[in-house]
Amino acid sequence: MRIKKSIFTKLIGSFLLYAVLIIATFVVCVLLEALIISEGKITKISPESMIDEQGNVTNIEIAQNLGGWIEELDIENKVIRVYGEKLTSNRQYSNDEILKMCSSFSDTEYIGIFISAADDSRRFLCVYDRDMIKADGTIILNDIGRYGIIDIFPLFFVFCFLEIICISVYLKKKIKKPLVEISAGMEQLRRGDSNTRLHIKTEAEFEEIVNTFNMMAEQLEKEKLEKEQMTQKKNQMLLELSHDIKTPISTIKSCANALEEGLVPAEKVPEYYHIIEAKADRVQALSKDMFVMLKMDNPGYHPQLEKVDMCEYLRQLCTEYYDEITKTGLELEVEIPEEKMEGMLDTNLFDRVVGNLLTNAGKYNKTGEKVGVRLFREKEHMVLEVRDDGETIDKAFAVQMFQAFSRGDSARRTDGGTGLGLAISKIIVEKHGGTLEYCRESEENVFRVTL
Repeated sequence: MRIKKSIFTKLIGSFLLYAVLIIATFVVCVLLEALIISEGKITKISPESMIDEQGNVTNIEIAQNLGGWIEELDIENKVIRVYGEKLTSNRQYSNDEILKMCSSFSDTEYIGIFISAADDSRRFLCVYDRDMIKADGTIILNDIGRYGIIDIFPLFFVFCFLEIICISVYLKKKIKKPLVEISAGMEQLRRGDSNTRLHIKTEAEFEEIVNTFNMMAEQLEKEKLEKEQMTQKKNQMLLELSHDIKTPISTIKSCANALEEGLVPAEKVPEYYHIIEAKADRVQALSKDMFVMLKMDNPGYHPQLEKVDMCEYLRQLCTEYYDEITKTGLELEVEIPEEKMEGMLDTNLFDRVVGNLLTNAGKYNKTGEKVGVRLFREKEHMVLEVRDDGETIDKAFAVQMFQAFSRGDSARRTDGGTGLGLAISKIIVEKHGGTLEYCRESEENVFRVTL
């Protein structure tokens, strides 16, 4: 597996590379200059080539060939002797004048080289025509300055500039290009294109950004899909609701018209009022359950949890539903431990879960004899089971029973449920971080809540 280098590493590496290139360029320029001099393409002069150690002028021709001369100076820089033809009127020099003439950066007409004898008994100033020096390609070496047409510094700076350009192009490719692509991807994402993905081969920091961007895009795509599915689901629920409400409303309207027009015999008027009331109750139940369903199905909704003794809580609920179940001729069997089993519940919501399961078990158990409630621990979880020994639930219905407006054949009657009870129960349990499942076990229908 190839290890990605960081941008910081690349920058440090680029800096070090640039430093190495500068040193290498300087060395190459110096070697190039030395090569040119060694091949005799330019003239190189030094103090030793004109004056010996005793201070005697040995080679005046070099100065003369370059339009110059040699002057011997005393301790106060007065001219005491001239070798060759002096072309200026200076009879004495200040220290500043000598420094200026011997500086490679001055703009004087003449340039000079200052020479002293080994014992400092004699002092000389060799003067040259600056224009002839440039035309001849001469390099002059002394203690103060360096002159000549072949100068390494211009060449050195040219190479440095080219190196800066090359490194800048390299860093632009490594830094700017990924940033541009990331910015373009973010702009696409901002416009709502959650299918956008980045595919950039780059350094570690940018790779982390790219991976985070792609994960964010995937999450947005997932949320978008879930939102679309939720919208579709809600639209379907509203369609089912309108369909379920249509029948009782039609019945209410028909009964009301019949009563209003005096078409109902006197002895049947109470019956018609009873039908109207029953259908109105059904519409009210549908509306209430639909409101709860939509509220529960909202991802932003969270139950108001509190610590509850599950054993005592279930005993009270079973007591409340005891009469409802026994009126149907069924026996209610309860298995709840004596010790405390604490859990976090929103009791207002969970009442609906237990109530729906007990009511369904009692309402649709037409062939059995009992309804059972059992609470126990299974490893780190609490498990609540509501059982009945009625007929096996049809497999096709069992698959979809927890979906909104799903009702089995036994429920398809005028006094049937809303078809939302199990769907609401499942959502409430899931909001508590649990699961609600159905299975057929030991000739019994079992609804199991795991928390």
